[in-house]
Amino acid sequence: MVRARFSEIKESWTIGVKNTALVVIDMQRAYVDQGAPFECVGAREMVPGINELTAICRSLKIPVIFVKMSRRADLSDSDFMKDLEPKPAVGEMEAYEGKKGAEFCPGLNVDEDDYIVTKIRYSALIPGSSTLEPLLRGLGRDSFIICGVATDVCVGTTTMDGMMLGFKVFFVGDLTASISEERRKTALEVYDMHFAKVITFNEVMKELAQLKAGR
Repeated sequence: MVRARFSEIKESWTIGVKNTALVVIDMQRAYVDQGAPFECVGAREMVPGINELTAICRSLKIPVIFVKMSRRADLSDSDFMKDLEPKPAVGEMEAYEGKKGAEFCPGLNVDEDDYIVTKIRYSALIPGSSTLEPLLRGLGRDSFIICGVATDVCVGTTTMDGMMLGFKVFFVGDLTASISEERRKTALEVYDMHFAKVITFNEVMKELAQLKAGR
């Protein structure tokens, strides 16, 4: 019953120029580069689509926010998460401050007017992880479009926390990637059922194009 009700409610959700932001999660070398320690399957192929999405959002004055993992290299800000790190450490390709792995992936278009938010936890919306929530609220946004990596880790936890905080989340399923396609598909089913309006790249681009045409 609850699932059916949520499905009905989110069908009425629409992207708005004045109340929506675009949030791009962790498109960094540690997760996107070929052979990187935490490489997500298909992440590199998503870059052109993300660039198209950010470009149309900028043209509509929809805020574009790039969120990136950037923990201290000594892991003093990581609590028990430091115990989850690979042993031995993988060096320059870790998503740590000052490391190559923390850099945005090649080909990703980041504009000087875009917002860049660093985080230290999987979710960008858990208290103490980042400034994403106050930024969204300060910009007057109650909804956000989300994409990036990994579907079932950082993108997913940010989505779930976003919904719990009262944000409407538009989850661009085919602009996310995980360590396997099976994990990605399973995660999308869960998010669509409980936490977000899962849409495709073509669907979000069509809705944004209609907004642009109506200006």
